Amino acid sequence: MSNNSVTDVNDVWYEPWERSGVIVLAVAGLLSICSVLYVMRYLISTTKAFRTHLFEYLVSLLLANVIQSIGTTMNLRWVVKNGLSNGSFCTAQGAIKQAGNISTALWSFMISLHLFNILFLRTSVTRLGLWLTLAGGWFAVAFIVFIGPAAIEKPESGPYFGISGRWCWITSSYPEPQILLEYFLEFLSATLAFILNTIVLLRVRGNLVHHQGKWKLQFISSDESWRLGFARDLIDSTMLKLAQRMVWFPVAYTIILIPITITRLTEFMGPTPPPFGATVFAAVIFNLTGFINVLLIIIIRHVFPDMQSLPEFNTPRRNDQDQEMAYNSKSGVTPFMLMQSEEAESYRREREVRQARARERAQQNLALGLSRQGSVGSVESQSSVKSTTGLIPK
Repeated sequence: MSNNSVTDVNDVWYEPWERSGVIVLAVAGLLSICSVLYVMRYLISTTKAFRTHLFEYLVSLLLANVIQSIGTTMNLRWVVKNGLSNGSFCTAQGAIKQAGNISTALWSFMISLHLFNILFLRTSVTRLGLWLTLAGGWFAVAFIVFIGPAAIEKPESGPYFGISGRWCWITSSYPEPQILLEYFLEFLSATLAFILNTIVLLRVRGNLVHHQGKWKLQFISSDESWRLGFARDLIDSTMLKLAQRMVWFPVAYTIILIPITITRLTEFMGPTPPPFGATVFAAVIFNLTGFINVLLIIIIRHVFPDMQSLPEFNTPRRNDQDQEMAYNSKSGVTPFMLMQSEEAESYRREREVRQARARERAQQNLALGLSRQGSVGSVESQSSVKSTTGLIPK
């Protein structure tokens, strides 16, 4: 958050309450870093093969959280000095903070976009497409960060990255880049993610259906919601379960963005900047993004799908948007019809065969055990007869 009264000087000294606020902010950054590194170590060490692209997007989001938190933790140097000063360290902090903020916005949106692709558009992405998306996303982040000092910075306006408020970021001499190259991207990410998640939710619940070439909205009562489970195969059910967990990450980002959005709007629209305490509170919540994402992973871990056992989500599948779906004219309820794939049906048949063979082996083992027990009993009976025969008088 910028503060125009202190951005055009080379040194800024903290007041006691300002120093305390910056310390709290740095601690929030450290908490996020430690949390993300711990959970990333756990995920990578316990999962050897990943069959869904959502994992790569989640790792990119967590990496973005680490970058964001590193920029915040760099405030500890200013705490030790009890003030800020322009220079290479300040420039680095500004660049890292911007990179972390926009990459967090980007990968939060990408999770929503991927869920939209697999649950609504039903399009598949190859591994090559995934790696091109990851490379393109991180290249875009680097480009946005480096374009400031390389092309936007002007000698008469001073450095692009420098003292901005009580830390370092894009200076107030460049208000347009502050808005367009960070604030706007964050708001756009949250808005688009909200729209995509809403559409997916309506589609999954059966409120949004495609009937006779038109999209229709309909109300689904709780008594009719059980119909939505029909016509889903193994892949469809797995995708839905995974999506129900992953959708919380962009939702959490949108909620986290609310406090800092309010303070930024207050700064832009009001005659005076918001109180420093409000700015620090909003910044602390925003920089706890990594910690909150880790909490989400821990909370849903007991229902989080095992990445090693998930079916391939890039299986060729029919797109139901171009079909006339079964429509109940009486109730108006149309289940979320996802057509069964040959791969999922083959997997189901093979599983049934394996289960039948297991039952057959169990029955054979049981029969063999009973036969052995019967043989032992017969031998014991014959021995008993022989032993008592000598006692009977002839």
